[in-house]
Amino acid sequence: MSKLWLLLFRFGPLIRRLGQAPYRRFTVATLRRAGIVVSNPQWVSPRAYFDIGRPNAITIEDGAVISHDVKLLTHDFSLDRVAVQLGALREGEEFVRYAPVLVGTNAFIGMNAIILPGITVGAGSIVGAGSVVTRDVPENTVVAGNPAREICGTAEYLARSRGKFIVKNHQR
Repeated sequence: MSKLWLLLFRFGPLIRRLGQAPYRRFTVATLRRAGIVVSNPQWVSPRAYFDIGRPNAITIEDGAVISHDVKLLTHDFSLDRVAVQLGALREGEEFVRYAPVLVGTNAFIGMNAIILPGITVGAGSIVGAGSVVTRDVPENTVVAGNPAREICGTAEYLARSRGKFIVKNHQR
């Protein structure tokens, strides 16, 4: 049933045409029905992928932004074939790891980033586009790369990057 709700979530762009507030309400309601713990995110792309093999495995806190094509993974079967090859499993068994993902308050996850099982992205942190996050991201930290590595703190990033951005009225 939860996968059906995520399919419905793909219709978000149609609702977005009604404005940011209706889109946010639709997003929150749909993700909750899909089994995601969500409060009041700033933006969640309808193109994001949520691995919801178990209910409540993903938490998205207030003000968080999840960009297009982000993948939040909560399970890992990567050792299953190795375990079979090494004889560590009996017939009918599988080797799997389940671990929750948390996206903290006001965290930003850039386009095409992958968040692996068991990861917490701390409050106020930034995950660069295309990053593969294999370790927890501390609060107010900028990470990027594959695997994602700490670049600097968010205050330093703001100070050195501010001139590249413009300030305008919020349109969403």
